[in-house]
Amino acid sequence: MSLEKLFISILIVFMFALPFSYANAGASKETTYKNWTIDFFIDGIIRYSTNGTNVNGHIFGWMIRPGACDVDVLYLAISTYEENAASLKKKLNGKIIPLKVSFPEITQIPETVKIKTDFISAMDYTPSLTVANFSHFHMGRGLDLRMRELKKIKIEVDAPFSKLFDVKWDVYDLNGYIAARQKAHEICEQHSIQRMASN
Repeated sequence: MSLEKLFISILIVFMFALPFSYANAGASKETTYKNWTIDFFIDGIIRYSTNGTNVNGHIFGWMIRPGACDVDVLYLAISTYEENAASLKKKLNGKIIPLKVSFPEITQIPETVKIKTDFISAMDYTPSLTVANFSHFHMGRGLDLRMRELKKIKIEVDAPFSKLFDVKWDVYDLNGYIAARQKAHEICEQHSIQRMASN
């Protein structure tokens, strides 16, 4: 192989390798849109979320997975001082957890919609503070439209499980939701294309 052909081969490799390396380097960073953050969660899942206005450690958002970018799945993390992780797992494993969802700006009936979620996990962060995670609720078009139109969403753990949490509800700011969701979906589609190309 001549020196010129070798140089062209190396140049072609760099032309294709560098954009992918920069894309992957950028993918590991968080991106913020006002009160919403996009990050990479477990197993390449893209999460876009925001913190609670009452308890900063409460997190509400959505997860999407490359290959299934059109399915936004709830991510909700709620802290409690009432129970530890072992106790929560014993009381919540395999249970459907009802949540009440409302928008403070809406005052007409019905003010609240109930959704069903699954308890996913619990972890002790300190000897007295435990965080529980809920998921498996898929966002519908109606909820997406409400979140686009309104400024805040309130989510509350409903009975009979509300007694396990000292702070049963939180309000989440929707400022930045539209941009974060759009960007998360763009990232998801890019990763889906990369996966298809590598197979």
